[in-house]
Amino acid sequence: MAYRIDAEGSVELGGRLVPVPRTVSAEARAFLAAHPWGEAPPPSAQAVPMWALREHVDAAMRSGAREAAALFPVAVEEAAIGGVRCQVVRPPVVPPENEGKLLINLHGGGFVLGSGSLIEAIPIAHVARLPVIAVDYRLAPEHPFPAAVDDALTVYRAMLRDHAPEAIGIFGSSAGGFITGQAAMRIAAEALPQPACLGIFTAGGDLADLGDTARIFTLMGFWGEPILPTDHPLSEIRAYLAGADPADPFVSPERGDLSHFPPTLLVSGTRDAVLSGTVRFHRALRRAGRPADLHIFEAMPHAHWYMPHLPEAREAIDLMAGFFLDHLAASRARG
Repeated sequence: MAYRIDAEGSVELGGRLVPVPRTVSAEARAFLAAHPWGEAPPPSAQAVPMWALREHVDAAMRSGAREAAALFPVAVEEAAIGGVRCQVVRPPVVPPENEGKLLINLHGGGFVLGSGSLIEAIPIAHVARLPVIAVDYRLAPEHPFPAAVDDALTVYRAMLRDHAPEAIGIFGSSAGGFITGQAAMRIAAEALPQPACLGIFTAGGDLADLGDTARIFTLMGFWGEPILPTDHPLSEIRAYLAGADPADPFVSPERGDLSHFPPTLLVSGTRDAVLSGTVRFHRALRRAGRPADLHIFEAMPHAHWYMPHLPEAREAIDLMAGFFLDHLAASRARG
């Protein structure tokens, strides 16, 4: 589907004009009006598999992490936890009331990109004043499902040896958000205690059906082509699943028993390709009687908190940090 976008960011869509809302910040209006790739055309995800763009995307994520660290100072140290490469992101100060609490972050990147990304972990660690363990889980297609979930569970089990489950939260954006939900299913199946809370951001619970908005929006709102132009799964989802049944509840938790899920925060935007998946998963959790909060940001595209200069990004980061702090119980490390 082709769109025409003018210099002000207004989109001509099906004979109607969709302007940039005046309710968003001046920074967001400029961001939504600007071509996301500047003067150069973007690498064509249709011409090459997405994982062929690792060098390009990982460099962009490293740049985003540096920008985040300039705004949200932290210390980062390498760690191997159960053989899984991780990075521990620590705020300048952990107040006494946060001792023993921690978060586990599963980064975004379409299941095939983003190795070592800290673009999500850095702001949350600083604002929440909590250590965040960023898991460098194995990527598809070399390591398909359930490798990433296995890595998340390995780190979670290790943390349970020294921390109470009510002092641990797990969160992720995009692919990391889907893996967060998959991890919760595995935690229940293995009779492990659930963490205190989950953050499932710009992600849903059904990889078999991403919903309507995936056929309307791109990862950058209206720029480019919708991420799901046909009824066929995305190539990166196919690579991640590698023959696993997308309707399996361990792949798509929305299709299974959600009665064990801990309190969950879901966040998206009205120009997010995964908005449908996010709101559907929220409804599924509520139907299962689980506490779940949903926040949708006007006109924001996929994972807008990756652009930390936006006031809307800071608002999202603040609400994420606040949710975690509201649900993590004070509990000193056991060891």
